[in-house]
Amino acid sequence: MTNMQGQGFDEVFFKEVFDTYFDKIFSAFRRKVTDTNVAQDLTQLTFLKFWEYRSTYTFELSTEIQLFRKAKLVFIDWLRKEAHQRKIMDEMKQISEKMHSTKFELTDTLKIAIEQLPAMRKKVFSLAYIDGYSHKEIADQLNISTKTVDAHVLKALNQLRKLLAFYVIITYISQLS
Repeated sequence: MTNMQGQGFDEVFFKEVFDTYFDKIFSAFRRKVTDTNVAQDLTQLTFLKFWEYRSTYTFELSTEIQLFRKAKLVFIDWLRKEAHQRKIMDEMKQISEKMHSTKFELTDTLKIAIEQLPAMRKKVFSLAYIDGYSHKEIADQLNISTKTVDAHVLKALNQLRKLLAFYVIITYISQLS
């Protein structure tokens, strides 16, 4: 590499550094990471940082040393970000698993709660919310008034709400310990 000390850090000097050291920097990253694309990105980021911080470049110190210092800092930053991303992904996975588990527990609890409803209330609730019948259709099918259907649905919802609220409280308390 030519001595560019008299000319300063310009685009010509940067291109010469890039052409001279790109493969060395890439190889160093390639030894540290398994993904070629990541090694390529880290190499490019190193040269970008080298250009951005050209005002701190000193011709008294080897270009290779200064460039590899930048590469080291880029790699440390990347490791920190990767660790942070992994931590976030692990937390999201745990939350997802808990939610999935809780969904099944809640579904089972709801089924049990529906089974505990009095026979007619259970029948009306099932026709309305499981089978999707309108209150008028239920009234016609069961030979009762729509007001009676409304009353059964309202009582069923209130009873289920109380049972599920109790379940949520118990579940929350059990997760605290």
